[in-house]
Amino acid sequence: MTCLDGATAPVARGPAASRTPGRPWAPPVTATPTPGPQDVRVGPLTLHGLRALSGGDQGAHGVHNSDGWHYLIGTAVSGTDAVTVTIGAEQRARAGLEFGGDEGLTPAPAVTFHGCPGTQTSYLGAFFVAGDGRACVPLDIRVGDGAPQRVVISFFSGRCPA
Repeated sequence: MTCLDGATAPVARGPAASRTPGRPWAPPVTATPTPGPQDVRVGPLTLHGLRALSGGDQGAHGVHNSDGWHYLIGTAVSGTDAVTVTIGAEQRARAGLEFGGDEGLTPAPAVTFHGCPGTQTSYLGAFFVAGDGRACVPLDIRVGDGAPQRVVISFFSGRCPA
C-alpha cells in the first residue's frame, strides 16, 4: 500500500495471511472513524466493534461455513509504529486472523499492521473462530518493540476472564 506522502505501508500480513477480497461470506461492515465504547484500542491500534461480539445475534456479526465462523472487523493504525496482534497460544488451534488479501490461505496466528505517517491507516479483515464460533480469545498486542499487552475478546461467550 502506498501512503499519500509516497511512503510505503506494507499490507497487513501474517505468516500465513488469509483471504480478504472475494469473501462471499463476509457481512457488510462500516468502520467507525473514531474509537467508541465497542472498540478495542491499544496504543495506535483500534479494532472497531470487537467488544460488540460478546453476545447478541451471532449471525448479524459473522458468517458460518463448514470450518467455523468469520467475523469481519475494521482495523485502524495511527502513526508509523508497527503493531502486531497475536492470538494467545491457548486458542491458536481454534482461532486465527484473516487479513492480507491472498485468496484461499488459512487463518494466521499473528498479523502485523503498519501505518502511514500523519494519517490513520485502515484495514479490513476478519477474526476466525472454528466450530460454533464461541470462545474467549486472548490477543497479545505489541506496539513496535514494546511489551505485549493482553486483551481477552469474547466471541459470543458472554463475559470472559481477564
